[in-house]
Amino acid sequence: MAGMLALFTLLGWMLGILINLLSDSLPFDRRIERPHCLACTAPRPATAWSAVIAWLTRKRPCEYCGVCMRTRNLAVEILAALAVPALWYLKPAGIQFWPALVIGSVFFLITVIDIEHRLILHLVTTPAAVVFAILGFLNPELGLKRALLGGAFGFILFLLLYLLGTAFSRWAARRNSVPREEVALGFGDVTLATLIGLAVGFPGVIEALIRGILYAGIFSIAFLILMVVRRKYSAFMPIPYGPFLILGAIWVYLQGWTSLGRLLGM
Repeated sequence: MAGMLALFTLLGWMLGILINLLSDSLPFDRRIERPHCLACTAPRPATAWSAVIAWLTRKRPCEYCGVCMRTRNLAVEILAALAVPALWYLKPAGIQFWPALVIGSVFFLITVIDIEHRLILHLVTTPAAVVFAILGFLNPELGLKRALLGGAFGFILFLLLYLLGTAFSRWAARRNSVPREEVALGFGDVTLATLIGLAVGFPGVIEALIRGILYAGIFSIAFLILMVVRRKYSAFMPIPYGPFLILGAIWVYLQGWTSLGRLLGM
């Protein structure tokens, strides 16, 4: 048991390194590059490819410009190193480890990029949609039909919300005579909702998206109150939506659509 936990901890750590690499590369060049300093783009030495090793060997500062590696890199590696063995050890009912690892890794990557850049990249979601559909087909408890129905529901619902948000943004811009670059929902959120539907299927996607919207609403209210208290409030402050949708998806993926089932008497 201890040996397996150590093995999966190592796997999680390596996965964290990969997620950091993709998060440092894809938002800028849309391609994978070797680990480099985000300030001056100089390549990192092999001892600084991992944030954990860089911290231990005091290789955080760039050798060329002196800018330190982000704390995010260390946090991602530690969280991944804890999450993967926890997933293997706890074994939620009805959850297969390897498909859950793939789905969780994609959601983790999307979360990191969305928090930092407010981007949900089609370069990530498009191939992930194909993989999620295949995983749904291979999962006897989900099936391809439920997976595709879930994806279609997520896509249509968030496409409508995206169109409404875009129309509202245009109306607000005309009213205030100021062009607005930020919208309530981006099209990346539409593709993310599609991914969530493929991962949890129908009708689980309903509860996943409702939970995500509620989580985002609660956070937004608390955040706005904090900004008002600190006198830093401004209208239409952008907040990344993706992490909250993913939080709702993870809940339903691991626990099932329990709340929706009770509501429907199922």
